[in-house]
Amino acid sequence: MPATVKRKIEKTTSRREEREPTIPVRVSRSLYGDAQKTARAEHRTIAGQVEYWARVGRASLDNPDLPVEFVRSILAAQSRREVEPFVPEE
Repeated sequence: MPATVKRKIEKTTSRREEREPTIPVRVSRSLYGDAQKTARAEHRTIAGQVEYWARVGRASLDNPDLPVEFVRSILAAQSRREVEPFVPEE
């Protein structure tokens, strides 16, 4: 097997190992269709789109005083590791 193919397989395997195990979930056809369209536009998988919506929704419900767009930008910065965790001073 060529070295480039072997490296690509190793990279793919290591990414899979980092992911959490998944479970199937039933959703309505309309939600699935919306997720499919948005996922295509946002370059995500359908499951990734639904997970993203869930994260934004949960964070928005946990912080009702913050605008949704602000929550989205914080989540995006966290995924890019641009945000350091808040540590209160004693």
